[in-house]
Amino acid sequence: MHSHYLELRAISQIEITELDVMNQVMQSLHQILVNHQGNIAISFPCYRVHRTLGGVIRLLGTEKELQNLKADIQQKSTISDYALLMPITIVPTTIKGYLRFSRVNPKGQSALRRAEQRLTAQGKWTPEVKNKMIEKWGSVHLQYPHFHLHSKSTGQKFILWIKQEKCLEPVQGNFNSYGLSQTATVPDF
Repeated sequence: MHSHYLELRAISQIEITELDVMNQVMQSLHQILVNHQGNIAISFPCYRVHRTLGGVIRLLGTEKELQNLKADIQQKSTISDYALLMPITIVPTTIKGYLRFSRVNPKGQSALRRAEQRLTAQGKWTPEVKNKMIEKWGSVHLQYPHFHLHSKSTGQKFILWIKQEKCLEPVQGNFNSYGLSQTATVPDF
């Protein structure tokens, strides 16, 4: 389980918003987390403050893993320009519970077009079906805070929607290159 944590806290900027600062930090952090994939978890203590992920990113892992991560972060000037790197600290013994942070992939216009083609071929496409899909898919992404990122491999811009779920028990598991997991939890404190 995660015994230690360190936080990245947004540095206020006159010319750009906190949200833009956090987008820059997360973009750079993702490039570092690729090398630590599976071992480092991410948490957002200010989740949904002003309907955003907030100005704090909490990274969790073992003390050794976080020391390696911190050394990598200190070499990335983009992060140090935009965020304060706090000391590695032991996770408190008293916690509120457990949280799961996972990526949500809302359906967009291209998914609607594919569904229309598929269901038209099956003779099942109707205006009612279209309206139900728009209603279901159109509102999903609005309820989750997100980052605006761009892919280094494809050059495309995309939105990383993040869902927080409260859990009663801790669940072990691996974390992806964004520090997120569909199954594993992190302590809430």
